[in-house]
Amino acid sequence: MKVINLLPKPRQQEARYIAMLRGVWFVFGFSLVSFVLVFLAQSGTLFYLQNQAGRLQAQIADLKAQVNKKENSQVKSQVKAANDLISDFKNLAQTSPKWSKVIEAFMPLPPEGVKINTFSIDPAKKTINITGIAPTRELVIKLHDNIAKDKRDFHDIDYPFENIARAQNVNFHFSFGIQQELFK
Repeated sequence: MKVINLLPKPRQQEARYIAMLRGVWFVFGFSLVSFVLVFLAQSGTLFYLQNQAGRLQAQIADLKAQVNKKENSQVKSQVKAANDLISDFKNLAQTSPKWSKVIEAFMPLPPEGVKINTFSIDPAKKTINITGIAPTRELVIKLHDNIAKDKRDFHDIDYPFENIARAQNVNFHFSFGIQQELFK
């Protein structure tokens, strides 16, 4: 079926303009309604988020108040006691002599085959006393000479003659001083 528009040309043009104006008004109205709805949604979200922020701030303030209450004084005292104990251990560790340096300096000195039975350190006198057994007299003499040569770490080694009285299976003991640098 064919539609024939019998209106005169100026009226036809006017009808097209009216249809376009209706379309423009529809788009304008739809845009305005959309804008109002988006504005209301954003305003509602802003109000909700501000309300939530206020509640969270109140909860944070309540938690801070609870932390500062006397109920937590016991926990605070326990934490303080633990911190004091750790501080005491640190102070003790700093004031105690470092034996590992002394032992490390002594380790290479005994020759192969010499057995050290006791190794005692007197920190007040800064001396070491050792006892042990060696298969031969020469190894005892070599141990003495090694300790005597190490002037950087040790000094004043004694040399008891009973250490070399026997030729084999020699029981020995030595006392010697420790340099101050090994205690640091």
